[in-house]
Amino acid sequence: MLGVALSWGLSYPLSKIALSYISPFVLTFLRFSLGALFLLPFAKGVSAGKPQALSALLNNALFVVILNFALLYSSNPALTSVLIYTQPVFVMVLERAFFGKKTTKKQSLGVLLAFFGVALSVGSASFDLGSFLAVLDGFLWSVGTLYHQKRLVNSNLLQLNAFMTLFSALIVSPTLLLNHSFVLTRESLLLSLLVPLSAQTLGFLFWFNAVNRLGAIRASSLSLLVPISAYLLSFALLGKTPTKFEFVGSAITLIGVYLTQRG
Repeated sequence: MLGVALSWGLSYPLSKIALSYISPFVLTFLRFSLGALFLLPFAKGVSAGKPQALSALLNNALFVVILNFALLYSSNPALTSVLIYTQPVFVMVLERAFFGKKTTKKQSLGVLLAFFGVALSVGSASFDLGSFLAVLDGFLWSVGTLYHQKRLVNSNLLQLNAFMTLFSALIVSPTLLLNHSFVLTRESLLLSLLVPLSAQTLGFLFWFNAVNRLGAIRASSLSLLVPISAYLLSFALLGKTPTKFEFVGSAITLIGVYLTQRG
């Protein structure tokens, strides 16, 4: 899980830096197109079909477009990661609302803590557009997760992700007409390689290995190391220090998310 935390945690500050040279649409396309190029040799095939295509739209294409805009408008990319990782809370709420799944007292407490933590984190710096998009992305991710659980739970994860990454590159390619700006420098070229490598390739390879070794539940709980890693790496690369409210609110949010997963 250390590889997952470092790869996905690093992708937040790297994407924030990249967005100063590259439009969100171009960065999204590069993440998927180069990510597919890196992933396909490891997958040794793809898991394709209509359910896989819809999952790609929800879990990849729309998710990453919104993520990049959230990072563009956020003051701290690490806070964005915390808000997006409220996804398990939304999963639990939606399961209870639409599928009648019962929740434990610990999970209910986790929901309250998570949303209180979010309010505390963003209330200190006002609820700006970046924060709104990050929470929206967490909700979208939860919808995509539930769809995956209902339709694709028995798929080969590596082959599924290889297809979803490749198909997402095709889905987002028309958005390049909206804004195709790319400031060509050595740093922007390096970032255009590092973001797909960390976010779409190494992160998922480490993730699938962790799921196989630790199981899905334990791996999901330990994935909360990603926002912590994002805070540390955002400070190292951008000098971004969380405010007291962001620090305490993020900690409360992650504790709440953990309780919903382990309840």
